[in-house]
Amino acid sequence: MSQENVEVVERVWAEFVRWDFPDDMFTADASWHVAADEPEGGSSADPILGTTEIRRMLASFWETVEAPWVQADEFLDAGDSVVVRWRGGGTGRSSGIAVEWEETHIYVVREGKVTEIREYRELDEALEAVGLSE
Repeated sequence: MSQENVEVVERVWAEFVRWDFPDDMFTADASWHVAADEPEGGSSADPILGTTEIRRMLASFWETVEAPWVQADEFLDAGDSVVVRWRGGGTGRSSGIAVEWEETHIYVVREGKVTEIREYRELDEALEAVGLSE
């Protein structure tokens, strides 16, 4: 099942890089746990709930960046979860400053759909969360 989960998340990312949100690949009650240090996101205790709100959160963030881009660098099988290392960037819409960042997300997949995403700033933290740390 875990390779199938990787394939689900790879298809999600194929949509993300085209700036689309694949609602049909998420459960209606999916949750997105923003990293605790995200200025506008809150913490893992305050997830964004449901595809409508997740889509709204993503759109709100990307509105702050001109010429945005994202790229998934690695998909790691973690059983019911998939760890994704990715990078993104663009130019700050109000500052005009080029920005680039890296994050790691954990996607929890059940019955072929994403049920939860958890953001981590560091790969080691995400690996530890899914039991793959050294």
